[in-house]
Amino acid sequence: MSPATPTSVTPSASRLTSLDGLRGIAALIVLAHHASLLTPAISAAYIATPGMSGPVAGSIGWWFTYTPLKIFTAGPEAVVVFFVLSGFVLSLPVLGPRAFDWMSYYPRRIARIGVPVVGSLLFATALALLVPQLPQHAMSSWVSTTSVPPPSFWDVVHYLDPSLGSWFINNPLWSIYWEMAFSLLLPVFVGLAVLLRRWWPLLIALVVAIVMCGFFANAPAFRYLPGFFLGAVAATQLERIHRAGAALAARRWGWLVWLAVAVASAVLLVAHWMTTSSTLAVWLQALQPVAALGLLVCCLEWRLLARVLSHQPFRWLGMISFSLYLVHVPIIVTFSYLFGSWGPTRVAALAIPTALVAGSLFYLAVEKPAHRFSKRVGSTVGRAFAARAEPAGAPERELAPSVRD
Repeated sequence: MSPATPTSVTPSASRLTSLDGLRGIAALIVLAHHASLLTPAISAAYIATPGMSGPVAGSIGWWFTYTPLKIFTAGPEAVVVFFVLSGFVLSLPVLGPRAFDWMSYYPRRIARIGVPVVGSLLFATALALLVPQLPQHAMSSWVSTTSVPPPSFWDVVHYLDPSLGSWFINNPLWSIYWEMAFSLLLPVFVGLAVLLRRWWPLLIALVVAIVMCGFFANAPAFRYLPGFFLGAVAATQLERIHRAGAALAARRWGWLVWLAVAVASAVLLVAHWMTTSSTLAVWLQALQPVAALGLLVCCLEWRLLARVLSHQPFRWLGMISFSLYLVHVPIIVTFSYLFGSWGPTRVAALAIPTALVAGSLFYLAVEKPAHRFSKRVGSTVGRAFAARAEPAGAPERELAPSVRD
């Protein structure tokens, strides 16, 4: 694809900062979601438990499960936001005005994701060895299904195999599997998005249809990968998005439109919890990538929201979001066994700040060095392939920068 395509446009640094804030909020919601699953009734709303029903009508758990307040504990829905956001951000450099260095991108991306994932597996293994996790003593059905019996060395080696798509030792890794799949398929997704960019409304409808088929057919690839593609489609429409944002900013009532879009998108993201019809719930879940895209566009173009998300607390959350995502479940499960007699609320109150601190430390000790390592690996591989492509005696050319992670 030509780098001179008319879709080539790069958002400002402030806009990318606001997307970092969105990523941080999504990670915090996932943390709150898993902490809420310590409560047996809330856990039963996700995992059928004999003799246990969902939250009682009118209880706090009910309000945060079956009403729009669900947005504050909507973990799986926040992952959909991650997927659309990744599709958007990873596609932008490919569409930029400079030639994209694919030889540098692949090793860099694999190292960028792979090293922290391995670190999180070792972290989860260490906790499982230090504190026995016995499902019969679990405080909720979610803790029971997420518990890890003391793994052997060969168990760890087994679950390091990326082809398995398994997340037994560290539950959140299920989404990293699809993140890596999209990363490897990036040229296909961006190529299709560019080739078909004139029919973007049909592409959005196609994404909804494929996700719906994924739910009905229980086909995970059809459920999750279209969200990444929708992000790539949005990247090809960035100029159109900017024009719409500028037009609304010029109107006195523009902020009301953005507020309405943000609220509608947030409610649509969790609307399937507010219906008793299983068929309607599937239709509403199929619309989740569109809802996630609505939130992304609001963070990009609604200046007030972009300024709020660019403040330091949200930037910090965005910075550690990947590390927080990788370490929080092993901490929550371990604390549920260590302090189970305290009850779900107190355990959650202890686990949440501990996970934030651990995520920050994991970022400094593992993710940040891994990021630097991935840059070196990508640069080395890129230069090696560039040298092979240069005729003998030709001056060395400068490589285009790699994708921004």
